[in-house]
Amino acid sequence: MNKILIELILTNQCNKRCEYCDLDFKVKSLSFNELDLFIHFLKTNKADYTINFFWWEPLLEFGKLKYFFDNSKQYVSKFSIWTNWVLLNKEKLEYFRQNNIIIYLSIDNINLWKDIDLVLCSDYKDIININFINDPDFLDNSILIFEKIKQYWFKNISFMPVFSTKKWSKQSLVKLKNIYKYIKLNSKNIDLEIFSYFNWVSIDKQFVLDTDLNFYSDLDSLLWLQKQYKILDNLLKEEIDNKTKMWNLSKNNFGLNNLLDNYNIEEIIRLVFEIPKKSWDLLEYKIIDKILENGTKER
Repeated sequence: MNKILIELILTNQCNKRCEYCDLDFKVKSLSFNELDLFIHFLKTNKADYTINFFWWEPLLEFGKLKYFFDNSKQYVSKFSIWTNWVLLNKEKLEYFRQNNIIIYLSIDNINLWKDIDLVLCSDYKDIININFINDPDFLDNSILIFEKIKQYWFKNISFMPVFSTKKWSKQSLVKLKNIYKYIKLNSKNIDLEIFSYFNWVSIDKQFVLDTDLNFYSDLDSLLWLQKQYKILDNLLKEEIDNKTKMWNLSKNNFGLNNLLDNYNIEEIIRLVFEIPKKSWDLLEYKIIDKILENGTKER
């Protein structure tokens, strides 16, 4: 049976405006009718599905998330959700635990998030993975925040430098290396992942369902993030759309074979390597990759 990872975008809205994020925010969300189309696709196209509720902030549409899960869980092997934690509460955490939905909880080093209830979240650490995002402008906070995360015995932590919207100076790179060393030495009993700025094409066939009902081939979100982060000029953004857009869910003849047949891995690899060359100087990011390469666990 084909293993398929689908990242389901419920909304183009978010309740935060993180300094390192430059996504386009729109008052636009999937409707219940559109979710029914997707559920019908899963029902009629058998595969080993993993569904990620991904981007911008899925918990803004918690009612639709529950509707989709309750009506599709018999067709899907695994579910996960990526959230900025603001809207988490005991009711939602209980629902996620009862239904084996894994939470990827994003925490950055910009502030000490006095408003996050780490005590509550730590009661659900069995279903929580911490995405510890490091902005180069706030690295002095990183070790303190890492120790705070450790204090509550979270076992799954991903160390993620911001790469798409922030430039790294030589000074910040030295700090990053020292922070990385510290975290690596002080992560006993923690399943630690170190994400480099650049990752190879995923071994899974990945697709994004955007709110225009189109499926897109995805590259660990690399090209899609570049497009959203406005690094690329409009012609290159159009090229990404043209090369990665695969099919529209509302088409009557849309099936799993159509999806897989349209996955052009050679073209995707070309885009991964050619578009960055056209868009910005990779020198700083090559240095980051060099710093993190020892012990790096690729996604």
